[in-house]
Order: sequence, then structure tokens, then C-alpha cells
Amino acid sequence: MTPGRETSSLPLPEFVKWSIFPFEGEFRVRRPKPHYPTDRPRTGEPGGPPCSACAAADDEYIWADRNWRVSATRPSGVPVQLFLETRAHVDMDDLDDQLAGELGQMIVRLDRAIQAIGGIGRVHVARWGDGGSHFHMWFYARPRGAGQLLGFCLPMWAMILPPTPEQQWQANVAVVAAELAKVSGTAIAKPQGEPAGDR
Repeated sequence: MTPGRETSSLPLPEFVKWSIFPFEGEFRVRRPKPHYPTDRPRTGEPGGPPCSACAAADDEYIWADRNWRVSATRPSGVPVQLFLETRAHVDMDDLDDQLAGELGQMIVRLDRAIQAIGGIGRVHVARWGDGGSHFHMWFYARPRGAGQLLGFCLPMWAMILPPTPEQQWQANVAVVAAELAKVSGTAIAKPQGEPAGDR
């Protein structure tokens, strides 16, 4: 890193002193880069790579219904980390009134399903969408009592902490899928030793 080129004179934000911030030591604010004329194409947009969500089969997800699919990431430092996606290739501003209403319901359903794992203090929900044009939303389960994982630093902690053991991760994912399927759709992820159902 070349300080003259990369470092700015902008002050450090107060949150670098908060106990939830994962790092310590000397920090400098990067020099903000000038804006490009436009955003780079995301996956699924003209000029960008193909949409991986559109190409994915239902068996790559943990739960699906006619309009929505839920997938799990690889094990991370939280009990479970999920994506909610539309089945159709739309982004948030393309959702019609029906899908917009269902989105609100799906957020609440996923919160409840993740809480059913047990020992969950809070479910963090995030939508960035800068990598892909196919609508997706992140869900992170924060363990109860994990005070250092409060707030907006949780996604960083999830990448830093040792991953949840695979067997526990799969069990947690199966709980979420089963809870969602109690209302609608199909649980694709099953508890270990139980065969997957019809898709």
C-alpha cells in the first residue's frame, strides 16, 4: 500500500473503537476513488456473466415453493447463514404487489424458522445486491449471548470466526427447511439419515 496514493485525510469513524468491531490496531481511511460513469454489469445483466440463480436446480436449495427459494452458504462462524431468492429473474424494484407482499411474509417466516434452531439471539437481514441482478437477501443467525457480534459487524465476524461444524450446520439448515415447509413449499434439506422428499 502506498500511503500517498491510498490513504486519505478522512477521520476514522467512532465504530472502530466499539467492542463489536472485529479489528484492532492502527487504521487509516482509504482514499475514496472517483465514481465510474456507471455501475459495472452484474450477473444476469447485459454485458455481465450469466445468472447462476436462474441456472440452479431446486436440489441446490434447502427449501422452495412456486415463487421463492432458500439456499444455505457454506458453514461460517454463525449457526446458519442463508439466501432468500425469487424464483423468477427479477430484482427488488421489479417485484409486483403480490411478490412484494410475499417478501414481507417470507422475511418473517425465515426469522421464525431460524429462531426454531434454538439459541439464536437475533436474525440479521441484509440486502446488498451489487453482485447479481437476481433478487437475493441475506439472513444471518446471531447466537444468543454473543454480545460482540451485535449489529452491522456480524457479517465480518461470520467470515472471521471458525465455521460451525458441518454436522451441526446441516442439522440447523434442516430445521429451517422443515419450519418453512410447515406453511408451504418443499423442504429439500433433510435431517441426516432421512431421505430427501419429492422435488
